[in-house]
Amino acid sequence: MNINDALEFVKKNCKAKFDSTIEVHINCNLNKDKQEAVRFSLTLPHGTGKSKKIAVIASKKIVGADLELSDEDVGKLEKAQLKPKNDFDILVVEPRYMSKLAKVAKILGPAGVMPNPKNGTVTEDVQKAVDLFKKGRTEIRTEPNGTVIHTIIGKRSFTTLSLAENYQELMSALALNKPQKAEAGWIKDVFISATMSPSAKVS
Repeated sequence: MNINDALEFVKKNCKAKFDSTIEVHINCNLNKDKQEAVRFSLTLPHGTGKSKKIAVIASKKIVGADLELSDEDVGKLEKAQLKPKNDFDILVVEPRYMSKLAKVAKILGPAGVMPNPKNGTVTEDVQKAVDLFKKGRTEIRTEPNGTVIHTIIGKRSFTTLSLAENYQELMSALALNKPQKAEAGWIKDVFISATMSPSAKVS
C-alpha cells in the first residue's frame, strides 16, 4: 500500500476506544558488528501528539522544563528518589554536568534517557532543546539488536495528510542519516500500525 492507503487502513481497523498512537516499524539491513547504528533527533512538522516530561540540568532557569534539577540531585537518582520514565522522559543537560551523570549512567542508559549530543540532549543551549522537544522532537534510533527502528508519527485523531507528512519527514531524515557503511537498500520494509490495530506494509 502507499502511505495514504496504509494510514487509512490502520485508522479504520483500529479497535481502541481512545486516541491511539500511530507507530512506524522499520526493518533494517544493518550489521551491528560494523556499528551501523542509527541515532538522531527529528522534529515532525505536526508533532507526535504525545507530551513528554522534560528534566533539565542547566546553569540558568529554563522555561517549559517540567523538572529543573541541580547536579546535587544526581544523588536522588542513585537512591531511586527520582526515577527516569516515571518522573521524567527526557533529560537535557549542559556539557559541564555530564561528568556528574557518569555514576548514574547504569540507571539512565537502560531507561533510554542518558543525555547524548547526537540526540540534542547535551547542549549549551538547553532552552532551545527544550523548546524543540515540546514541539514534538523525537529520537530515532535502532533497537539494541541493531536491525529494527520503532517510532511514532502522531495520533489516530490526526488527519491522514498530517500523518503522511510526518511519515515523509521521517523517511527523508532516515535517508540523510544513512549509516556510512550501510548498503543502498538498508531499509528492507516499513509497517504502519496503531494501538490495537493490524499493521499495514508500506510500499
